[in-house]
Amino acid sequence: MSEDVAVIDAEPTKKRRGRKPKIQPVEQTGGLSGEQFNQLLAVLAQSRDSGGGINMAELKEVLTATSRGTAEAMQKAMKPENQDHPAVSCFSYPEGDKAKPKPALPFAFFYNNYPFHLFPETQHYRELELAALVQPGEYTVMRKDFTAMNVTVKGERDGDNKLTKVMVEFPVSREDKWKVPPIIVVLYQLVHPDAPKRRFIEAMNEYMAMFMGVEAA
Repeated sequence: MSEDVAVIDAEPTKKRRGRKPKIQPVEQTGGLSGEQFNQLLAVLAQSRDSGGGINMAELKEVLTATSRGTAEAMQKAMKPENQDHPAVSCFSYPEGDKAKPKPALPFAFFYNNYPFHLFPETQHYRELELAALVQPGEYTVMRKDFTAMNVTVKGERDGDNKLTKVMVEFPVSREDKWKVPPIIVVLYQLVHPDAPKRRFIEAMNEYMAMFMGVEAA
C-alpha cells in the first residue's frame, strides 16, 4: 500500500527590504569639534526653553566665536612656538633666520654622500655659503695633523652648462676619521685652493672664532 505523501507548499519567500545605507560621519576639517557642537546645541536649547528664539545674527556670532576658538586651538597644537620668535639658533646668522635667512644652494650638494641640500635647517649658514661656491675639480686639503688629503669634486650640468649637482668625495678610514677637519674648514680650502697650509690655518682661525669665541695662534 502506498502512503499518501502530503505536499506542503513552502511559504512564499519574503522579499527583504534593502538595508538603509550607513551614514558615514563627515570628517571635520577645521569646523566645530564635538564639544563645541554640543555647546551650540545647549545654547539653542536654552534659548528655546526660555520662550525665545535665536536669530541669524546671534547664530552667526556663536559660530564665529567657536570657529575662532577652533582655529586658535589648532594653531597652538600644530605650531606651539612663538610666532614672533626671531628663529635664532646655532645654525643661523646672528640676526636669526627671519631677519636674515640662510643662503639657498643653487644645486644639489653631497658631502661624502650626505645631501646638504635636503637638510638646510641642520647646516650652519657658513657651510651653505661655502658649499655654494665649490666647483668640480681635484683638490688637496690639509688635515688636523697637517697631512694632505685628496678631495674629488664631481659635478653634473644641464643643457645650459649650469651646475645642477655637486659631489664632494674623499676616502676616510675609521682610524683616520679624527684627522678630518670640520666641514667648514674643508669647504674653505676647496673654495681657496691656492695654498693648502695657509688656507687651513685661516679656516681654523675662522672656525674657532665662530664656534669657540677664540682665535687660533
